[in-house]
Amino acid sequence: PKLVLLQQQHQLLRLTGEEARAEAASALGRMSALLAPDSLALHTLIHYYARKKLYHHVHTAATQALQKRANDPTLLFWRAFGTWKEGKTQDAIREFQSIRGKQGVQLPVLICLKYAHESARSIDREAVQEIKEDIFNEEKANREGSFFVAAAVSMLLGEAKKAREYIGRVLEIMSTYPQAKSLQAWIELTSGSDTKARKSLELFEQAQEANKGDLDAVLGKVQYLEQQNKVREALDLLNTVLVNFGWFTPAVSEKARLLLALGEWEQAHDASNRALALDANNVDALILQIMHLLAKESKYDTARERIAELADLLKDAEPLNAVLHVELAALFSRLCARHSGILVQCQELATKATQIDALSSDYMTELANVRLLMGQFERAYTTFQEATKLDEANMTALYGMIRCQVLLGQLDEAAG
Repeated sequence: PKLVLLQQQHQLLRLTGEEARAEAASALGRMSALLAPDSLALHTLIHYYARKKLYHHVHTAATQALQKRANDPTLLFWRAFGTWKEGKTQDAIREFQSIRGKQGVQLPVLICLKYAHESARSIDREAVQEIKEDIFNEEKANREGSFFVAAAVSMLLGEAKKAREYIGRVLEIMSTYPQAKSLQAWIELTSGSDTKARKSLELFEQAQEANKGDLDAVLGKVQYLEQQNKVREALDLLNTVLVNFGWFTPAVSEKARLLLALGEWEQAHDASNRALALDANNVDALILQIMHLLAKESKYDTARERIAELADLLKDAEPLNAVLHVELAALFSRLCARHSGILVQCQELATKATQIDALSSDYMTELANVRLLMGQFERAYTTFQEATKLDEANMTALYGMIRCQVLLGQLDEAAG
């Protein structure tokens, strides 16, 4: 099957013509998870998307892989995880319940069920208590596979202490467990502690010594170097990923991002073009193209067209990703020199975020900021006010209200 997929990839890339190239890129994007050479590579791809909070990508990759590995409990788990993190709590609870107790995912399923129940509008206290007791009992078991996935999930949920405990149990049971060292390193790198982050480099190197093909360890070293502002070294290392792990297409857009960080605008643009040629649904690559149009070339009308393409892409690629929508609204609205058409698009992106999560004061504040840039001072004031109703301690929204009052000439009200 892998050989057939690679042959299809080669044939698709040879197609000519605009429509054929678009079809080829779309097909290759859909193949990404299927091109992973083994289960470790596949889980590296899923973990990569999860760390980037691209939860629909997680769901899609797991769904693709299930075509080859039907009923695989770990893939079913990650598909359910993607469903949950997209905000479909009840659907996710049903999916988690269907694999509760399955080999290799006993503990992570319980952890996610606990979080999912606690985040529901109506909390089933009895179910939560039962799950807590099951977690307590499961933690006594010596199931290294279950502990490994639990460690990964705990890290993604910001529970570094628990993640550290679980990966420690994995290494106690089986010191050579695949990717355990690289996950241990990722836990330290993302823990929020500079001291522990520095420790991660040694762990990533140990992981590579144990397995030269551990892509997750290489990606971890790239991120570590970037966090240490050693971007050129990070780029050099990422180039080895392109050579040694050709199936991992996200590496091309990651290279474009690092080139941009180095101020290599033209090379970054070329790399993002290559990324889109490989995967027409590469959100990061399209964002980088738009940034190039806005910040480097000042081609605002062309950028507006590409933002429209991105908005359409997000409907399929990340339809319920509120964070991504609001971050894009903030980014493009600050780079567009108040281009009216782009600001309207930014307003739509921010509005979408508030629709996905109507209780977020931060999202409502960003929507107000965009309206302020549009010169809609009264409407911006009302939106800032809505943000303060959602969170009275939101000082950014309060300052926004004052600014609107000043711009409206309501100086006495602003001073009061």
